Order: sequence, then structure tokens, then C-alpha cells
Amino acid sequence: MDKVSGFFTSKYVIGFGAGVAASILAYRAWKSKKLRKALVKAVAQGIKLRDDAQHTLNSIKEDAEDLCAEAKEQNPSCGASGA
Repeated sequence: MDKVSGFFTSKYVIGFGAGVAASILAYRAWKSKKLRKALVKAVAQGIKLRDDAQHTLNSIKEDAEDLCAEAKEQNPSCGASGA
């Protein structure tokens, strides 16, 4: 009987049981309407942040292209490297 009680107090069995319990709790949380609503909101904010960053990047690129074109107009030999 000592081996049986030792088996159930083994760190591997306790870890397995904790994993099963965590999986059950995660599954129930995933099905929660409140959690789903929060996740949708977080993803929407992430998409908005990505779109804003892309817009800012495009604006910076356009400004850099304009500066480069103006510099080439002022000094045509500067941009004629043929690369």
C-alpha cells in the first residue's frame, strides 16, 4: 500500500493532475462570454495599432522620397551613380 500512496504523491502525478486541472479551467474560461468579448476588443485594438503604424510608415517613406527627389533636382550628378 505504501507504493500506491507514494505514486499519488509523486511530483509527476501531481504535475499531471495540475495540467489537467489547468486545461479544464482554460477550456471553461475560453467559453466565457466576458473573456471572448475582452479578447475581441484586444484584437481590434491590435489591428488598429497596426493600421496606424502602417499609415505612419507610409507617410515617412513618402516624405523621404520627396526629399530625395528634391536633392536630385538640386544636384543631378548626386543620384546618377547607375546602380
